[in-house]
Amino acid sequence: MLTKEEIIHKITKWCAYQDRSEFETIEKMMAMGVNKNEIPDIIEYLREENYLNEERFVKNYIEGKLNLKKWGLKKVKYLLKQKYRVPDELINKHISTISKEHYLSKLKDIIARKKQLLEKKEKDQSVLKKKIINFALSKGYDISDIYEVINELKM
Repeated sequence: MLTKEEIIHKITKWCAYQDRSEFETIEKMMAMGVNKNEIPDIIEYLREENYLNEERFVKNYIEGKLNLKKWGLKKVKYLLKQKYRVPDELINKHISTISKEHYLSKLKDIIARKKQLLEKKEKDQSVLKKKIINFALSKGYDISDIYEVINELKM
């Protein structure tokens, strides 16, 4: 059994490696066998020492998934709610700061790239369009945004 100091040392290293949500940090401690009565104190310590910051986690998660993974907001929101148990208010607060133009330009990039890849194999334009729409939907983009971009690209 680990001492409280050993637990704090391990969990601070784990939190320092990358931003973590409070929910996943609690789950990590439970998997380590930490006594449930000690978890709130450790979470408070992590917050005070800025190892845990839910605002920073949400902001960085959204930016990373939109810019690096090229995910749509539907997928990002879903995972933040389901996997990390982040409150809607916090998710919406950070999503509202995203510029629509920037967001649609990311979607335009992934659609243009996918179109370029598929055009070599698929000659039927309606099948090509369906495949692109399904791809964008699987990335978590909203159907209205997809059609807006497809119309702009004159597909």
